[in-house]
Amino acid sequence: MNKRTFLRGLIAATLAGAASAPVMAAPGAPIISWMETNFSIIEVNDAASAYKDLVVVKPYAEVPVTWDRWSGEPADSYRVLLNGEVFHEAAITPAATQKESTILQVAKGGQYDMVVELCSGTGAAQTCTQSAPKQIVVADTDGSHLDPLPMNVDPNNKDYVTPANTVVGAYFVEWGVYGRKFPVDKIPAQNLTHIIYGFVPICGNNPSLADGPLAALNRACAGLDDFEVVIHDPWAAVQMPHPQSGQSHSSSYKGTYGQIMALKQRYPDLKILPSIGGWTLSDPFYEFGDKAKRDKFVASVKRFLQTWKFYDGVDIDWEYPGGSGANPNLGDPAKDGDTYAVLMQELRAMLDDLSAETGRTYELTSAVGVGYDKIEDVNYVDAVPYMDYIFAMTYDYYGGWNNVVGHQAALDCGSHMTADECAGKGVDAEGKPRKGPAYTTKNGVDLLLAKGVPPEKMVIGAAMYGRGWTGVTEASMSDPTNPMTGVGNGKIKGSWEAGVIDYKDIVKDYINKAGVVEGYDVQADAPWVWDPSNGDLITYDNKRSVMAKGAYVRQNNFAGLFAWEIDADNGDILNAMQESLAGDVPPPPPPVNKAPVANAGADVTVNAAGAVTLDGSASKDVDGQIVSYNWVQTSGPSVSLTNANAASASANIPSVTVETKFVFSLTVTDNKGATAVDTVVVTAKPEGNTGPTNTAPVAAITVQATANAGDVVVVDASGSSDADNDTLTYTWDIPAGVQATPNGSSLVFTAGSYTVDTTLTFSVTVSDGELSDTASASVVVLKEEQGPGGECPNAYQPGVVYTSGDVVSHKGKEYSAKWWTTNEEPGTTGQWGVWKELGAANCQ
Repeated sequence: MNKRTFLRGLIAATLAGAASAPVMAAPGAPIISWMETNFSIIEVNDAASAYKDLVVVKPYAEVPVTWDRWSGEPADSYRVLLNGEVFHEAAITPAATQKESTILQVAKGGQYDMVVELCSGTGAAQTCTQSAPKQIVVADTDGSHLDPLPMNVDPNNKDYVTPANTVVGAYFVEWGVYGRKFPVDKIPAQNLTHIIYGFVPICGNNPSLADGPLAALNRACAGLDDFEVVIHDPWAAVQMPHPQSGQSHSSSYKGTYGQIMALKQRYPDLKILPSIGGWTLSDPFYEFGDKAKRDKFVASVKRFLQTWKFYDGVDIDWEYPGGSGANPNLGDPAKDGDTYAVLMQELRAMLDDLSAETGRTYELTSAVGVGYDKIEDVNYVDAVPYMDYIFAMTYDYYGGWNNVVGHQAALDCGSHMTADECAGKGVDAEGKPRKGPAYTTKNGVDLLLAKGVPPEKMVIGAAMYGRGWTGVTEASMSDPTNPMTGVGNGKIKGSWEAGVIDYKDIVKDYINKAGVVEGYDVQADAPWVWDPSNGDLITYDNKRSVMAKGAYVRQNNFAGLFAWEIDADNGDILNAMQESLAGDVPPPPPPVNKAPVANAGADVTVNAAGAVTLDGSASKDVDGQIVSYNWVQTSGPSVSLTNANAASASANIPSVTVETKFVFSLTVTDNKGATAVDTVVVTAKPEGNTGPTNTAPVAAITVQATANAGDVVVVDASGSSDADNDTLTYTWDIPAGVQATPNGSSLVFTAGSYTVDTTLTFSVTVSDGELSDTASASVVVLKEEQGPGGECPNAYQPGVVYTSGDVVSHKGKEYSAKWWTTNEEPGTTGQWGVWKELGAANCQ
């Protein structure tokens, strides 16, 4: 047999073998039975008002699937495919079964084509038949199941490309869907990097809401612990359908939250931050000095972010640490600032844990006051390393809460101000020493920078609204060409509340109106508009002032601009924000890392062998965090070190026969690799020979014996002494209710008004670092003389205009005005009315 004949025979035999192998017949086509097609991972109860009943959080949606095979050959396995990917696979037992069912656990939201596939055989011989596809939706709060939101933006908003590394943000408010008729689809989000959602409340004691939506908050918090966060208005947030956005009553997520989920599909890089707190919702923050309450809050915020997955972090709007918020009875200047810093540290730790779970990056920001009295109480140095941005609320400097007119969002001091008034020097119109610089953007930002806020984290605020007064007459002006030198006579009629008017309404009702005077204070970079016919005076931001703010941001390498609030704009302000930040200014360079500060503690002297603690916990890093500590011995007989890589180490000092010095060096390293070094000396003396001993300092304090109301009083401890000439530090104990300013060895305060002679006792503790001494001294503030007929000189008079801080006596008690008022009798308006009760007057 030749070779060619052999090959032909071999091929023929092979083909004959293949032809004899059985070919499986294709199974009959399966049919997916009728089923629901909409499912949710996070379920919302459309009838609930209490947050605990509003949502059910699950790890996945349960999707039941049933199929039938009505004809054709049986199969021995089936598969369920979602968008072409095998999601479930199982054998059919017995093979002749006509029907099977299962429940899919779908953990990722989306729109899916579901197909059931029946298969017979295995490997290359397997044959399969598919069903017709069934379209299902698995909803999740990240919006992954939604199409991009259809937009309905005012065409006056132009389109811009935001420069890299630049923040352009705006507040959107939950209640904007009502009277303002401003749902999410009207937000010009193409020009924003951040939307701050106002507001998310904290359950608990919220008396500042007593005159507002307190009942709604109580309903939302029903059944929950204090200090948990909730949705304030479930109807607006997740239950109210917006048909123009494709929402119906059967949609899984409706309301503003549902719209925002779809907005994120259109603009995936847009950051959405829930703002927790706000002017009337800050009361619970003042209890966060208690760690248990803080822990409850932080855990609740984490659950909130796990539930509402479209959020990209959290914004804290505590107004304000130290006090001066909506509730005048809350605030501890000595503690709140540190509480704020600790809260930021704990929130950052929580967000980092959440990032590890989800793979996402979360931002931590805070809206902060920029008045000197708001800034001085906050420990920014220890807070900002954990934060992404500080939203400086550079607006609301002046307004109709009193009749003192001024620029409400000025970049700099107005031309009507003196240099001393701008700088906070000298005395005010009442002859009292000024306590701080005027409220302006530059003054506030300078103070924030001095308190440790890095420029690259600073975001400057613009106002999309104005504040105003009525009855500002030319006769009241010291300069008839400048209404800012006049006096108000109550609040202007506002868009939604008295005294506050939307920018778009300023344009519509005042700008270019016959007889209305428009002005611009070049020195302040602030516009105003005044109607001489009725004295309406409005202070606001316009394109020119916003352009000035943007230039200021670029000149100082700040992060960007944000605005309150987006529904009040007609596009002019946001356009100006974008244009002001574009320009030809190069993007800010990467921030230069500041080296940490190592602090190895004070030198130590010991008289016996034993362990000595080396304490480096006072080391700091103002623009990051310390990630490592390293203790080494650099001089003296070698000793063993314990915990040499911790903030606090321990050195085992031996017995010595002569005085011996042991020198230890601490190197700290920050999160960007910068290092700093400090040393500490441990001096060991022979046992029984203590050598020179430290002498305690002697505290001495002097103050004048008596003072009258309004006197500026100096309490002086500079006479304190130390026999060893050690450097002394001074810690003051100030009587409750006294606003005093310590300055090392002295403090200054202005004597208040009292109806009886009042003794104020001040104490000072003087320390040399090891030993201390305390001394006290008292001053008697004499009561103010009574007026004719035995009445107090400050007796309440109907028809008189009182402004914030004015104190009157009435029916045996004293009261302080919270804001502008006239003809509102003290003691008749309730706890949260215009008057705050101070106590007995004792001169009726």
